[in-house]
Amino acid sequence: MTPNNRPAAPPFSALVDKITQIGIERHRDAILANARRNAPFAAKSVKQIPPPAGAKRRSAIVLSAGPSIRRARTIERLRDSGYEGTIIAADGAYAACLRAGVIPDFVVTLDPHETRMVRWFGDPDYEAHIRDDDYFERQDLDVEARKNAIKRNLDDMALIDRHAAGTRAIVASSAPENVVARLRQAKFDAYWWNPLVDDPTKPGSITREIYDVLPLPCLTTGGTVGTAAWAFAVQILKPDVLAVAGMDLGYYPDTPITMTQTYYELLDMAGGDEERVKEFFTWMDFPLTGVTFMTDPTYFWYRKNFLHLARRSPRPTLNCTEGGTLFGDNIDCVSLDAFLAKAKETARG
Repeated sequence: MTPNNRPAAPPFSALVDKITQIGIERHRDAILANARRNAPFAAKSVKQIPPPAGAKRRSAIVLSAGPSIRRARTIERLRDSGYEGTIIAADGAYAACLRAGVIPDFVVTLDPHETRMVRWFGDPDYEAHIRDDDYFERQDLDVEARKNAIKRNLDDMALIDRHAAGTRAIVASSAPENVVARLRQAKFDAYWWNPLVDDPTKPGSITREIYDVLPLPCLTTGGTVGTAAWAFAVQILKPDVLAVAGMDLGYYPDTPITMTQTYYELLDMAGGDEERVKEFFTWMDFPLTGVTFMTDPTYFWYRKNFLHLARRSPRPTLNCTEGGTLFGDNIDCVSLDAFLAKAKETARG
């Protein structure tokens, strides 16, 4: 059963159960190749980050790149609040922060994809990379930017080059070659870590192979950079109060299924039948608002992983996304304003 007691279709549940193995098989070679290639650049680990002090230690917020970031004007509200705690941006939210005049303390990158991830830092080969790939075009929340994507990329490159020195890059050893080159070009202060892909004590462990190449701290990721950023905060920064925003792990009800992240993959699994694709989605009611959100097997799997990790966290996580599917044990869904008030109170204490 899904969390709002609506039964998921059999294709949905069956696919969720397969995602762990699908991900390992799809990314294993790239993760290992990237780790070997990155070894000469991984001079500092996340354990060497200077401990935050004052208000920066007392509270932190992780900004992911879900659709709520734009709809709820999360970054602008954070900027206007005068928030003084630590800001950790997932790579997909980083440039949006800079455009709004917010300079994150940290930006986290994880995904090994060889052409897509560099876009978050300004892609020198953007036109070549999007020529036969509509991945971002289908999902870009900013319609005007979508119409002027090439100009937006150039503007982002310039903006990132100006502000990179103000943000520490938290770089997974799995990062692709062009992302690492771009981070170095922009002169980020980089701190490295290994993704905890599987159980390193088991035979054939990818994590163990990565560690043998690069003996760096291993952080859990839950399969997504937003969860990795949260884990970085929990395990390395250890703030008194920790919030997440833009962590939708699902889609607003007015989102066309064709605009969802894995639409083409699901269409292929449905034998090209667009009606059958709907069987791969389920719906949940967000407890703070009662609005119904839909989610696909991949986001549901990310959600499942986050809930598992959150239950083991020493403190509750405040979810300020104000929508989506992330709710459960040890996660308090609150408004962004409520978190900001709590952070201010904590800073005074």
